[in-house]
Amino acid sequence: MIRTLRSATALTLVLAFGSPALAADAQALADSITRQLAKSAVTFTVESAEEDGDDVVLKGVTIKPGDNNPAEIAEIRLKDVEESDDRFRVGEIEAPEMTVAKEGKTLDFAGASFTGLIVPKENNTDPLLSGSMMLEGAEIGELSVTDGDKTVFAMEGASYSATPYEPGAVMDTSLEINGLQADFSTVEDPKVRGTMAALGYEQLAGDVSLKGSWNPADGRMQITEYKLDVDDAAAINLTLDIGGMTSQFIQQANELVAKQRAGEIKEEAMGFAMLGLMQQLSLNGAQLRLDDASLTGKLLDFAAAQQGAKREDVVNMAKGMMPMFLMRLQNPDFATKTANAAGAYLDDPQSLTVTVAPANPVPFAQIMGAAMSAPNTIPDVLGVAVTAND
Repeated sequence: MIRTLRSATALTLVLAFGSPALAADAQALADSITRQLAKSAVTFTVESAEEDGDDVVLKGVTIKPGDNNPAEIAEIRLKDVEESDDRFRVGEIEAPEMTVAKEGKTLDFAGASFTGLIVPKENNTDPLLSGSMMLEGAEIGELSVTDGDKTVFAMEGASYSATPYEPGAVMDTSLEINGLQADFSTVEDPKVRGTMAALGYEQLAGDVSLKGSWNPADGRMQITEYKLDVDDAAAINLTLDIGGMTSQFIQQANELVAKQRAGEIKEEAMGFAMLGLMQQLSLNGAQLRLDDASLTGKLLDFAAAQQGAKREDVVNMAKGMMPMFLMRLQNPDFATKTANAAGAYLDDPQSLTVTVAPANPVPFAQIMGAAMSAPNTIPDVLGVAVTAND
């Protein structure tokens, strides 16, 4: 079933990734899409590509992500297509409603709309576009997976927006995924099913949001919000500020991935190459915050029930063991402050925050060096602080 879902989801997601007027070369556009998706290990084939005014109509489309089952679409209309010397711009793509049934499960998808898709031609030398397609917006409709009369998974909808791409200009992006629902009573693994029932989380619902910006000129990437908010459980949010992620960095990373897929680089060599590439990056700051809405208490009660104890006993045991565990870091000041914060959180679970705030940007090379030679200095090098209920 997982392969079925991946294939069907690929129908919506694959099209999402990625000056003057038509008439565009329909077959050249289809070939460009095929070439770009192949860089992501996605096989994209069409039986025919035809011009229809300012539109291009692709017929007999097959999308096959990696080793997953292919998704077949009778027709895709690419609206308001513009062609320039080194790229195409597709004004809008509408993914149709569809229903897929297999092995007793049914996937229903309400369709989607993608806007502002930039598809580079083979002669495009832009360091970012040469390895990917760019998308300005997307609206994805309701999606559900049912097993008989039970809804296994559902999503009310999703929306994505990005600043239109201009070489060197700052790009702002946002993503909202709303109304996620999952029914764990349908999970086949009895241990998972039993654990979720014992925790009182047989059904979960929530939302995901992502906001950020990227300056390809100086390489600064800021994630100002990356939140998973699960109703009546907890919300976890990540913020991140990284330097050095320039267009050239992205191009080099794409080239390495392409060589690995072509078999030109073995896995071990790829790891070393990526480590070398990451030394161009620096960490400006980060934060991970958990806002509790029942999760911690239920986990503590579950652990207590497993041990035949009370919640207070589990809390006291954890608070007693934490200082000894943290002393392994050989950073007494950080260990004491972290243990105190964790203890305060366990006593009254409201929020727990890990903040990374170095005085100056820290190169990844320095972080890796400290991790290998003096791991006890990392909290001080990165300015790490753990706080509770603030």
